[in-house]
Amino acid sequence: MKTKRFVRSIRGWIYRRIPCWNEALYRKKRVGYERRWNLEVEGFTKEGFFHILRNRFCLEDNPGSFVELCTGDGLTGSLGLWLEASGHGWKIQAWEHRPLVLRQLRHNRPRTDIREGRLTDWSTNTQESKPDAITTRATREASGVCRGIRRGFIRPKWIGIWNPFQRSVWYRRLSSNGYQLCVAWHNVEFYLRKAP
Repeated sequence: MKTKRFVRSIRGWIYRRIPCWNEALYRKKRVGYERRWNLEVEGFTKEGFFHILRNRFCLEDNPGSFVELCTGDGLTGSLGLWLEASGHGWKIQAWEHRPLVLRQLRHNRPRTDIREGRLTDWSTNTQESKPDAITTRATREASGVCRGIRRGFIRPKWIGIWNPFQRSVWYRRLSSNGYQLCVAWHNVEFYLRKAP
């Protein structure tokens, strides 16, 4: 069993170094990021993954502002809820545009700063609303985040983007703007800002 796990981790390391020339190669590369940090064992559950993310991204040591876009009901798969419950000082802002889901979100997350609508234009945000971290579950919002970074309106430390079809578009956009893919977990890709 240990030998099999070791071989899979070596293959994952090799996959992470595959060039991203087409979609098939990107999917193979992404498999390497799904095997990183022993995610297949320790990060199998949401709690296990959040524990790994907390340690790898130093979430306890560096609290800041976190924006969740297209939050949903605020419970299912919500990193914002976990950060809020951890008590480490993160300021959470959740955005949701669907009326019925927004009502559920307000009911489920009474302590969260909830905003109605879509946040796709970061040029109108003030200095204090520039987040340290962002997650999004929608393509329109993910495009807005990439555009905001490219135009210099925001520069979060890390970003989580839902990518169920495993396309390379977010990898290409964020790589060209100074971010690197760190880990992929259940169709969400997490990118860290490269050191200057």
